[in-house]
Amino acid sequence: MLDKLKKSYWFKSGSLTLLNRISITLFGLLNFFFLIRILSPNDFGVWVIFLSITGLSESIRNAFIYNPLLRYLNSEDEKNHKHIISASLSLNLFAAFIISIVFISLAYTVNYFFEAPALKDMLLISIISVFGFTLFAHFTFLQQANLRFGGTVVSTFFQKLVLLAFILYAFISGYEPTLFELALYFSIGYVISSFLAYWFARRESTFTFSFDKVWIGRLFHYGKYTLGTNISTMLNKNTKEWFLGGMIGPASVAVFSPAVKVTNLFEIPLAAIASVFYPEMINRVRKEGISAAKYLYERSVAIIMVAILPCVILIFFFAEPIVLIIAGPKYPEAVPVLQVMVLYGIFEPFQRQFGVTLNAIGKAHINFYFIIVSSAVGILITWLSIKYYGIMGAAYGTILTYGLGAAFIQYILYKQIDVRTLNIFKFSAQVIQQGWHMVMKTIRNKSLKDG
Repeated sequence: MLDKLKKSYWFKSGSLTLLNRISITLFGLLNFFFLIRILSPNDFGVWVIFLSITGLSESIRNAFIYNPLLRYLNSEDEKNHKHIISASLSLNLFAAFIISIVFISLAYTVNYFFEAPALKDMLLISIISVFGFTLFAHFTFLQQANLRFGGTVVSTFFQKLVLLAFILYAFISGYEPTLFELALYFSIGYVISSFLAYWFARRESTFTFSFDKVWIGRLFHYGKYTLGTNISTMLNKNTKEWFLGGMIGPASVAVFSPAVKVTNLFEIPLAAIASVFYPEMINRVRKEGISAAKYLYERSVAIIMVAILPCVILIFFFAEPIVLIIAGPKYPEAVPVLQVMVLYGIFEPFQRQFGVTLNAIGKAHINFYFIIVSSAVGILITWLSIKYYGIMGAAYGTILTYGLGAAFIQYILYKQIDVRTLNIFKFSAQVIQQGWHMVMKTIRNKSLKDG
């Protein structure tokens, strides 16, 4: 039974994607741990704002390129694959060109929004990372579309390692790095990882140099919905830092950051399960119909809830020592922020799997309209909350936005594919029961063996 499990798609792909998410989150935590002790609160706040801008640009490509590429490579005949791959790369390069123009524009206007003069040179040098990420993303997307995740893990690891190595050098030697140097090493990491990603994806990298307008159009029109959805979602997430930095100052972003960094831990199971369920859901829906999407949505949300809820409880009650460990004694104001923000873990599984499900059943436009509206409402709530409650307002606004969103999501999915919220709780109880029986069986077998 165990050997069969180890050979299964779910075990292998799930283990590798989980390992990749753990690796990304661990690198992020380590960077945070050392940088918050090296940089001043103001400089650290500027660094967080920089990461939110570059993260938004990366997320745009993930939505605009990855989702349509994955969908069509898994649903079209193999004779069309080289045209799909070439069209995808063309769109990726076009997106990189547009993002570079946006970065240049931001570099010369950012001081109107933040008191952060260092951001200008940081954004200009990060254009290197924009094109490095273009190739890195293209080749890792190809691997994932073909259900191969090992190369993604390795190339991502080295991409993150470059920046961490520089930060560790600065921390150990006592060197005071500039924000420009941090942005430079951040960019170099993507250049190195793009070569590694190509090495692992070279077998899948068949393409044609012909300009196939038909496939570019098909990928574009499918990707525009997931693009709009992703931009809205990321804007909703990042506006907290931007509003704090603009309305209060970059140092307030540093106070808010420990809560964000801890709650980002929830991204490990969320992203791992979503990346595994999405290609599987596309195949199951094609073979079995809409009922497969209903089952997989309810099941995946239940699994994530069971994994996350104990973490939410622990973080809530141990927020003070957690902040002290990861951020040091300079940020006691971050404790109540974390206690409120951790509740995000209860609502996010619904929203994450909502998008995955609608994309898989070919109704990305519904997700698009929902996210546009909910993000606009969320941004307004965040702005008002910060205006009246300061740093704590950013946390209050986040939880209120996600709570309202989860309620509307369940209503929409009930209308579309007959999802029942009660089934999610039933599945959760089953997962807990199965896990308990498995643990007890393991203990009994061990006792018998020892006896």
